[in-house]
Amino acid sequence: MKRAARIGTRATGALSLSLLLGLNGAALAQAAPANGPSAVCPNPGEVPGIGHEPLFTDSNVALFAGGDYTVDGSSAEAEGLLVVKGKATFAKSAGGVFNVGRVGAGSGILPPSGSVMLAVGGDLTVAKGTTVDVGHGLTAGPGYGGAVRVGGTIDEKGNLETNGGARSAGLGAEAALTPYDTFDATLAHESSSLGALKTTGTAVRSGDTVTFRSTGTGTGQGSLQVFDIDAAALDGASSFVFQAIPEKSSVVVNVTGDHTVSVAPLSVAFNGERADDYASPAFGDVAARVLYNFEKTPSVTLGGGGNFMGSLLAPHASADLTASTNGRVYIGKDIHTHGTGNESHNYPWTGSTVFTCKPTPDQPVPPAPSTPASGTPSQPAPPASTPATPSATPSQPEQPGPTPSGSDSAHPEPTPSDAPPATTGGGGDGSLAHTGAQVAPYLIAAAVAAAIGTGLLILTRRRRRSS
Repeated sequence: MKRAARIGTRATGALSLSLLLGLNGAALAQAAPANGPSAVCPNPGEVPGIGHEPLFTDSNVALFAGGDYTVDGSSAEAEGLLVVKGKATFAKSAGGVFNVGRVGAGSGILPPSGSVMLAVGGDLTVAKGTTVDVGHGLTAGPGYGGAVRVGGTIDEKGNLETNGGARSAGLGAEAALTPYDTFDATLAHESSSLGALKTTGTAVRSGDTVTFRSTGTGTGQGSLQVFDIDAAALDGASSFVFQAIPEKSSVVVNVTGDHTVSVAPLSVAFNGERADDYASPAFGDVAARVLYNFEKTPSVTLGGGGNFMGSLLAPHASADLTASTNGRVYIGKDIHTHGTGNESHNYPWTGSTVFTCKPTPDQPVPPAPSTPASGTPSQPAPPASTPATPSATPSQPEQPGPTPSGSDSAHPEPTPSDAPPATTGGGGDGSLAHTGAQVAPYLIAAAVAAAIGTGLLILTRRRRRSS
């Protein structure tokens, strides 16, 4: 009897342990981030602010460089589909991770898992010490991670991680970029069309502030608001104010003339509310409603370390970026991004059917043969029935959100309440959200403990009956 009591006590303890681990595992599983976005785009006026979870599917181009795309300095991330017509070079000055497709904190609007997230017409170079992490943590949907398609070769001195996504090189520019191989011509056409629209309000520069005010004549809710401002008048501005904009109306700012433009965004107000603050409920909505059209501008610089709110369309310009962008970034020539933790967040512009969110591509991307690049074998995506193999050393991107530092930043550093919380998982250092793989050990342990506890309980009952 005493022995049976001891066994019963042990069984009860084991059962309690199994229940505890089971509850903890269930709680961890419930708290684990979603591993794939929804199949639909957000409705106008319901665009999310900055967050960590994949929320919506968008196969349209988020960031386009008609020339070369260069990442150095401490730039952190590019959310959504990145298309580079020329060469792409990732060479962070101190090494580290640059995320493509999915980011640590962004709009949550990204391509479906397994689809193309990085398309390069020329060569792709990843410098020693730099990791390009494409489609991190995406496991739900048609595939895994994010696919990479390269027209030229891949020079991988660092690390190109596709998280199970397909990887193809030597395709030629047209095949690598399809269906967006002529996207630069589309940009030029749309820019010209938007530039010809009649204005619906005024644009006034006073000091470092530009105020765009709708006059409301002949317009109403949901209408496109159009403002014109000379490039020379916009150059050097840092604060942007939008007033009397009708509800759910999109905004286009047509920047006229061929003067170069350099701005260091410090603040953006929209209908009386500051919009560039992460805590602002208007953050996502404003980012998706505004577009700046630089029809003839030869060069655009977004300096400092603040948030540029709205899409950037400049079909004949090159761009130099150290500020974070929140909107589409469509540049006809080269893009150089080299800020301190600056990011590109994919907020589709709601004012155009061409630039809006699209759940599926304009046309199917033809399957590409898996060809080796620069001696590095290609990595085809695993079949949908096979779980993705987690990397032994998960990537550790920088802290999400713009991180101004020293003299390189003109934007005041956000307070902890303004900045999105870091996603814990790898080392609590702001790395991307990990998937349910990290919960698996707890669930397995809970199942084993529960089985042991149940077995001991049955054994105890049998001994009690025999005694």
